[in-house]
Amino acid sequence: MKYSGFFGVTILLTLILTVMVSGCKKSNDEVADKDGVVMYAEISNAKIAYKTYGSGEPLIMCIGFSTNMDLWSTKAIEILQTKYKVIVFDYRGMGLSTNADSTMSIISLAEDVNALLSGLSIEKAHVLGWSMGGYVAQMFAVNHPEKVNKLVLYATNCGDTLVVNPSQEIIDILENPAATPMERLSLLFPDEWLATHPEPWTFLPEATEPYNDETIGMQYFAIQEWLKPGGGSAGHLGSLNRPVLVICGENDKVVPSQNSLILVGSISSATLIKVQDSGHGLMYQLPETFANYVLTFLEQ
Repeated sequence: MKYSGFFGVTILLTLILTVMVSGCKKSNDEVADKDGVVMYAEISNAKIAYKTYGSGEPLIMCIGFSTNMDLWSTKAIEILQTKYKVIVFDYRGMGLSTNADSTMSIISLAEDVNALLSGLSIEKAHVLGWSMGGYVAQMFAVNHPEKVNKLVLYATNCGDTLVVNPSQEIIDILENPAATPMERLSLLFPDEWLATHPEPWTFLPEATEPYNDETIGMQYFAIQEWLKPGGGSAGHLGSLNRPVLVICGENDKVVPSQNSLILVGSISSATLIKVQDSGHGLMYQLPETFANYVLTFLEQ
């Protein structure tokens, strides 16, 4: 995969949210333990901002590249929290989290997940990862299988040289500095759906947290390492023996659904769900469908 093309793909949401950001509304002084309130956990060289919703078995969710926890589908969280204690968080150096480290890798981000769960006295959790968050979830599951109940991999890939690229047409749009926000936003959704939903930005939550360009650059280089020969989770997935749900939009323009097929073929305990007529933004486009598939899997 061309790194420049992948970088264009992965900065998609950042470019969209730059237009949408209206200033951070969350106070760093909010510490009460209740749904949707920002709390903090001290880990090595960082303070991780997180929120919890609902009660029950913990479900920790790892967000995608260059994005913050306020980008999760509000409706999907509302559904998931009816059965589980949903935990969302900002990666170190992103959003409301701090960072004193000068380097970053997918493995180190996975260790941050481990440290966060330990700080919350959670011995075992369900884990869900979207896009780059799927990389983090995979490596957490590989390195800490005893702490994973079930694993959900949403619109992601296994890295190495096995990754299936977006089409050249999509890469051309993303690498075009003159491309409009609407052109970029449209890559989250299938063309047929966009034809009947001319204002797709109304399906995304309001993004209010700050962005850190330096941290985004560090995440980008971590992704480059993931995509190099011998990188990623490709050589480790055979060790996973926890139930795994691989879910994607059949018409994902950003991370083609063939990547989900590769994941399922590498994990003996995996189940694949490809949702028709949906794309990378499945959780925005069809939040009830997405969340109910996850709930069904977790409750089996």
